[in-house]
Amino acid sequence: MLGRGKIVTSGFGVSSIAALAGKAVQALAGFRDAIKRSLFPTTASELQLVDTQLALATNDSLINALIAPIGAAMVAAMEYNLLPLWHLALWPALLTIGYASAAGYYGYLTQIADHSPADIRRRARALARITFVLSALWCGMAYDLFIPGHVESEALMATAAACSLAAWSSIGAYHLATAAAAMPSYLVTLIAMPLTLGRPGWLLAAIGVAYWFLIRTHLMANYGTRERMLLLEQERGAMIDKLQAAKNESDTARARAEAASRAKSAFLANMSHELRTPLNAIIGFSEIISSKAMGRDAVDQYAEYGGYIHGSGEHLLSLINDILDLAKIEAGRFSLREGELDIRRLMDDVAQMMNARAVAGGISLAVHVERSFPNLQGDERALRQILVNLVSNAIKFTPPGGRVTLFAQVLADGDLGFGVDDTGIGIAPEDQAKVFESFGQGRHDAI
Repeated sequence: MLGRGKIVTSGFGVSSIAALAGKAVQALAGFRDAIKRSLFPTTASELQLVDTQLALATNDSLINALIAPIGAAMVAAMEYNLLPLWHLALWPALLTIGYASAAGYYGYLTQIADHSPADIRRRARALARITFVLSALWCGMAYDLFIPGHVESEALMATAAACSLAAWSSIGAYHLATAAAAMPSYLVTLIAMPLTLGRPGWLLAAIGVAYWFLIRTHLMANYGTRERMLLLEQERGAMIDKLQAAKNESDTARARAEAASRAKSAFLANMSHELRTPLNAIIGFSEIISSKAMGRDAVDQYAEYGGYIHGSGEHLLSLINDILDLAKIEAGRFSLREGELDIRRLMDDVAQMMNARAVAGGISLAVHVERSFPNLQGDERALRQILVNLVSNAIKFTPPGGRVTLFAQVLADGDLGFGVDDTGIGIAPEDQAKVFESFGQGRHDAI
């Protein structure tokens, strides 16, 4: 009894062919986009990569400009007994002129290069065009020196073309568009030479095409390897730059922190003296009162000492408030209570508050506020503290007979200006930046 037969179809059907075709189209599209990026880079990374590739390719091109004419002369010399001398010299001479012209032209482009995006794109296109012309000139040996039917000439030209193509897969694998520019000339040469031999030439041409695809595969592999190396080098360089920048920022921050720490130590040392002065007065006068050192009936003197204690206490409280306010500012928790304020009234209050200290130091204290000066919007308590500190320092560092003036005026450009002017020793140039830093202080030696 006969069984039913089965028809087995190959797995390599229409769908497989379509898949292969799709992959081929996708590969060609990717290759086209890669060529476009190498000729017209846009992003910063692409521009840096192409600029580096052009530099490497140029270095090899300079070496080729010296070696290629010598190699061409040696290839031509191999046929010294087959062709006339002028015929042998024609191709090496044209190749030498071509390489010399290309080296001069691209050398000029390199000299005027500013590494801008437009400059990089211009040099990329120029190098690709130059490579295409030089590869066509090099492959010209097949049309100048190739003698069909002469076995030695055929073998020599085929070997020269194959070896130079193999060398190009390594030497030219820097810039993609430049590397690809030489490949069409080699493909045409590997096909054209065998076809002149007649019917067996078709097989040799097919072998040449297969060899060309093999070398192209090696070329792309070499290019991919070098591209990855350059990208890794770029990333490493960028990482080193970032680390160096971070180190510089860290060093700067540490220097600022150390300077702030030293300034804070100096500030606290000076502030401890400022705190001890009123505290000693409070302790001393309170001890006199508590021990009745002036006698039981020295009521007026005790009342005067009580006034000293009160004044010293207010001064001590003011210093403590300054420290607390400074701590709030450092912690970012100092809040302003803004409102409309009269600068004239505020300056008059400050002058009245500091007048006794000015008189004791033999210094005249005045207030000059222009009539047209408007009211301000701000925190009256904070502004009062600023003016008090400025006036206190001005009195402290102004010699007897000097002058301290609180002023407020409308400037020529319409802006408002106010502050404290004095005839004291001023701030030394080397300390002017320091006084604006946290806990920064200038010199303390009044003349």
